[in-house]
Amino acid sequence: MNTPELTTLLIANRGEIACRIMRTAKKMGLTTVAVHSAIDRDARHSREADICVDLGGSKAAESYLVVDKLIKAAKASGAQAIHPGYGFLSENADFARAIKAAGLVFLGPPASAIDAMGSKSAAKSLMEQ
Repeated sequence: MNTPELTTLLIANRGEIACRIMRTAKKMGLTTVAVHSAIDRDARHSREADICVDLGGSKAAESYLVVDKLIKAAKASGAQAIHPGYGFLSENADFARAIKAAGLVFLGPPASAIDAMGSKSAAKSLMEQ
C-alpha cells in the first residue's frame, strides 16, 4: 500500500499538549494546523501553529469535540493526518474510524485497539492472551 507523504498535521486539541505536539511536528518538518473555538482564538496553541482554523462555538461540545468540524478543518487546511492529543478524542474509536473513512490518517492506535482497551474486562482478557 502506498502511503502519501505526510506534510501537514492537524492537532485536534488545545493548550499545552497541542503546543508540545506542534513543537515535535515542526522539528519533523511538518506544517502544523491548530483548531480553536471562538474563545481560544488568541490562545497559545492558536498563535504557535502555522495554520489556524476557527471551529466556532464557545464550548468544547460545540467545537473541539465535533468530529465533522475537525475533518472539514483538516481537509480545508490540506492536512493529511489528525493527531487527537490526549483525552476525549484519543479514547474515541468512532473518531478514529471517522478520520479513516474521510481518507485521512489517525495518528493513534487503530479503532479496534481503542474499542478493546476501552472496556477494562476486555482489556484484561486481551492482555492475558
